[in-house]
Amino acid sequence: MISKRKVKKYPYLSLGIIHFIMVFFTFYKSKNRKRSFILFLSYTGFAYLFEYFVVILNRGYVYRPKFLREKNLDHIFGSIWSQFFYVPTTALFISSFKLGWKVKVFFSFYFFCIERLFISLGIFKTRWWKTGYTFLLILVSFFANDLWVKLFNQRNPFVLWVPFFQTIQVTWMNISFLLAALKKIRYGPMAFRSWEKHFIVGPAVGMVISLLITWQLFRDGIVGKIRSFFLMLFVDSFLIKQGLLKVKKGFFLPVSYSLILATGNLFHRWIYQTPEIEKRQP
Repeated sequence: MISKRKVKKYPYLSLGIIHFIMVFFTFYKSKNRKRSFILFLSYTGFAYLFEYFVVILNRGYVYRPKFLREKNLDHIFGSIWSQFFYVPTTALFISSFKLGWKVKVFFSFYFFCIERLFISLGIFKTRWWKTGYTFLLILVSFFANDLWVKLFNQRNPFVLWVPFFQTIQVTWMNISFLLAALKKIRYGPMAFRSWEKHFIVGPAVGMVISLLITWQLFRDGIVGKIRSFFLMLFVDSFLIKQGLLKVKKGFFLPVSYSLILATGNLFHRWIYQTPEIEKRQP
């Protein structure tokens, strides 16, 4: 007999297959996959920021995919599954192929229907959030993405800098979640340490660190990398001493620093050292 936990995974997995096909097709047809990947991470960065304020700080809705036994971890995993995959892949698909308003409305209604279905299945629960907000905000974001891509193609300095920051932020957030899921790190005050506090403190720390790293890597090359490494080490050491970070096996920290800096350096080259993209390219 199939357990209830396994059944609740299937809608998320089925939707994942649909969006995997979508993103595979998008990258297959893209004439500049580096640019497409940067835009994908940029869309993800905006989605993560949205989730932090609406879901983490204000508890607008709750994911219940039943992938993980710990409820708060499972909730955040559902959030990552949605905001790192479902929404950004659709945004990339639309912007890459320059699809019009009818397709934008269709996919906004598609996410509206998915949300209603997940609510009926008990794998997604709204609190103060309304499904109509989902339709409206996703539709607005699709149109905003068109402007974002236009400015990115025009090499607008600010619009190049923001995706660079977002690539570092998204990498930091994903690594942080993985280490938390493996029970290697936990943020939050020692006396009140919980997964809820962890996901309030952790992303806030990540956003500040990502901003500082972006600034250092943008300015100083190899010196910036060295400074960034010791900056992350200093911040984590300070948080540990203040009882705001618990770490098991500190070996994972320098490994994560190195991975963040290596990918940051790679993404910097992709954004700033590649030829300007022709507007006709998806």
